[in-house]
Amino acid sequence: MFFGSDFFWLLMGVILVLVAAAFKAFAEDQGWHLTWWKGVLALLWYGLFSLAFYSYGTLAGENEGSAGFKLMLLILFICLILGVGLWRLMMWTPKSARTEAETEG
Repeated sequence: MFFGSDFFWLLMGVILVLVAAAFKAFAEDQGWHLTWWKGVLALLWYGLFSLAFYSYGTLAGENEGSAGFKLMLLILFICLILGVGLWRLMMWTPKSARTEAETEG
């Protein structure tokens, strides 16, 4: 089975690195001030997002496809709510950084 093979996990690792690099480039383009804890929160959000699909695949393999689909939708709904909060957090800059940017330009 493909999802149990080492090749699948290799591809998931490649995708994780590509998503992280693209996120860093996107954040720099948007002018966001990223800190290590914002990166950790983004990584945790991505892990929860991936978990939605992993849980569906596992439950579908156990002949519980409808329960897996419902669980996937629930986790994706939670990810949507957390994603909006994470997006707003990423856009937020401390007051001291805002005043420095205003005085420079």
